[in-house]
Amino acid sequence: MEKAKRKPIVRYILLSLLLILLVVLLMNRYTVRQVWCNLLSPTLPLDESTDWSGGKSYERLAYAADSEAQYVDLYVPDGEESAPLFVLIHGGGFAFNDAQSRQAQFMIRYFRDHGFACASVNYRLSTEAAYPAAVCDVKAAVRFLCHNAADYGIDAQHVAVWGESAGGYLAAMTALSAPEAFSDTLCLGETEDTRFALPAFDALVDYYGCIDFVTQRGNFAEEGLVSWIPTVANGWANDVLGDYDSLEELWLRKAYADWGEAETVGASPLRRAERQENRNPGLRSLLVHGDADITVSQLQSVELYEALKANGEDVTLRLVPKCKHADDRLYTDEMLGEVEAFLRAAMEG
Repeated sequence: MEKAKRKPIVRYILLSLLLILLVVLLMNRYTVRQVWCNLLSPTLPLDESTDWSGGKSYERLAYAADSEAQYVDLYVPDGEESAPLFVLIHGGGFAFNDAQSRQAQFMIRYFRDHGFACASVNYRLSTEAAYPAAVCDVKAAVRFLCHNAADYGIDAQHVAVWGESAGGYLAAMTALSAPEAFSDTLCLGETEDTRFALPAFDALVDYYGCIDFVTQRGNFAEEGLVSWIPTVANGWANDVLGDYDSLEELWLRKAYADWGEAETVGASPLRRAERQENRNPGLRSLLVHGDADITVSQLQSVELYEALKANGEDVTLRLVPKCKHADDRLYTDEMLGEVEAFLRAAMEG
């Protein structure tokens, strides 16, 4: 009898909690809209076959000798002339994924078929090595590829870099920091006294990258998003955090309360852009972000856009309606066609 009485009470409590939740959400239509867009985001088919007859493939090509993680998957299309180099950097919160992530595969398959040498960079994750290891790895990979460009059929005079999410951060740090910065990783063939030349990048393509760890903490509140939504959405990362509260803290190996200038300024592509460290004359930047992103706020791309624009640099911001973080619709042929047109204009300009 007591169990029978408990059932209506439990049901009443659950219904009451559900009603409260609905009222809270209805009071914040923006949050409802963002969650709804994330739930309805479609998945596009991805051809995961490794067969490619359009050129040469160099998979797991080592660019350094500090770790087994330091390799690139390079795809160079056939042609009479050397192919422009498009460096691709996968995301995953600095702690997950590799050079064959789903997003990297979308990029590889499109751009190698459209005449670009695609180099998908694998780097040391934060679970192996802390900041700035991954940035150093990316720069070492680019130096290695460009120094050996003739061996692989690469045009080292035309180089662009793309990254998504954490990879967007790494791409921005690579293109917007001084060439000699983050050169701790020796690529194969270098010595402590010599470094191969880092090319001047024609273009930076940042897909929904985290650009400043400090401002990122308050961006969702600025947007009007209910605070616990991003926490729930990003709960997938909790298993690797250990004593840290965020992937950024794990990457920097320091709790937010202990961050100093090295973390708030030195580790920020936004602050480096504001200081105009970039020495790539004519660098063009394309920032792409879904406006329903609840993992990295769209305001991160807005802030970088405003900083580059204030410096008089050539930058384009593309906020894509109803797209979530790493949304497959950002990788359609139509969308990547826009990126291709941007790259060609940047490389010809």
